Amino acid sequence: MSKAPVWSSDRLQAMETSQLRQLLANARARGAEELALKCEAVLSERSPPKKTGATPARRKSGDVVSQFHFVCEGGRGVTSDGEGFFWTGSWIVPEEEVIKSMRAGAKLALHNSRSEASYRQGKILDYRKTPQDVIKKRNVGIEFLVAADDVALSWSGDGTGEKGYKWASDAQNNKLDER
Repeated sequence: MSKAPVWSSDRLQAMETSQLRQLLANARARGAEELALKCEAVLSERSPPKKTGATPARRKSGDVVSQFHFVCEGGRGVTSDGEGFFWTGSWIVPEEEVIKSMRAGAKLALHNSRSEASYRQGKILDYRKTPQDVIKKRNVGIEFLVAADDVALSWSGDGTGEKGYKWASDAQNNKLDER
């Protein structure tokens, strides 16, 4: 019989929310109460703050990400690619969303925290997949090439953890592109 893996707080924090929820379900099913409690604690930290006012519209099938927001403390993994351009560190995002978003002229913003305006931002020009030896997950990491600008962005998106997406419909993006 194989030895059970060690589930440290750091390891749980690094997991995607969907993966963490699945681990919680598995822990409960197997009676691993200590692990279930750890998972619940991490998930509770990720709960989005209660919003006041109008309920945001639901995302439609034709929506694309118009802005990607990432918590990237101190420029972790960011490298310069000539004056005015930079590559981000690796982020786990669906490649199909990246492709659709780039066609729509999406922007990217790096933040030290969700509560602070971005310290580095700009238009996404290209992307590359992270080599498998860098990312130890089943998912593929994406690094973004960004044309930097000086317009700081406030955090946007209702996601939890280190990622936030601002969504816009394809129709709205097409109208913006025509201007």
